[in-house]
Amino acid sequence: MSETQRLANVEILARMAAQLAGRDPDQVVRIDLAGVIVFEGVMWRYPDFLGRAKEAYRLLASPMCAIP
Repeated sequence: MSETQRLANVEILARMAAQLAGRDPDQVVRIDLAGVIVFEGVMWRYPDFLGRAKEAYRLLASPMCAIP
């Protein structure tokens, strides 16, 4: 599988993670703490959702999940 396809699959999983958390994946958000912007972008790119998506992809693509 190409890197482009892998990234597209991770995006799909990140969008699903955001949606399952009750968020609109395409909503633009800005999070600041004490006046410092710690995140600004669409919700599905929030690091927590991306991290979950990358881990889900890794597990789903592993040989352990392969159907015999």
